[in-house]
Amino acid sequence: MDDVQQLGEMLRHYADGKAHKQQLFEAQSAVWTTRITELFDQIQQWLEPVQAPNLLEVSREAYVASGPSVPLETSTFKTEKLSIVIAGKPVEFLPDVMGAGGQISLAVMGLTAARYGSISLVCLPPSDSWQWRKTNGLKESDNFTFDANFLAQQLQSLIPRERG
Repeated sequence: MDDVQQLGEMLRHYADGKAHKQQLFEAQSAVWTTRITELFDQIQQWLEPVQAPNLLEVSREAYVASGPSVPLETSTFKTEKLSIVIAGKPVEFLPDVMGAGGQISLAVMGLTAARYGSISLVCLPPSDSWQWRKTNGLKESDNFTFDANFLAQQLQSLIPRERG
């Protein structure tokens, strides 16, 4: 094989590899989008019985996920965010850019009072279950199964208590 043939072979291998990576990325992105939509549908369904104007409102709007490695201007991660306003306090579920292996995580804003803490929801495909992950500084994160009752407990903490 001469050098030109070898160059052609190398380019074909490169193109095949790149095409495969793109195909894998698109498949994982489709799962990422579907899982986020299903999660938001589920949250809305859980909260449907207790929604009331000015007390508990749930809404969704278009959102583009971005991050340090994927700037907003070039992000292909078009999805939506979910907002809950409870007793005048906003809570937002903001999808992060898809992680390695199709990892899905959402930042949960409005629920932590800890100075360095953060809350996120994480789903690691092929699993369908969501974990509520609370991190506080350098400590190991606390993980909880995310379901209707757990969400309700978290939202209860935002309702002002009457001092009597």
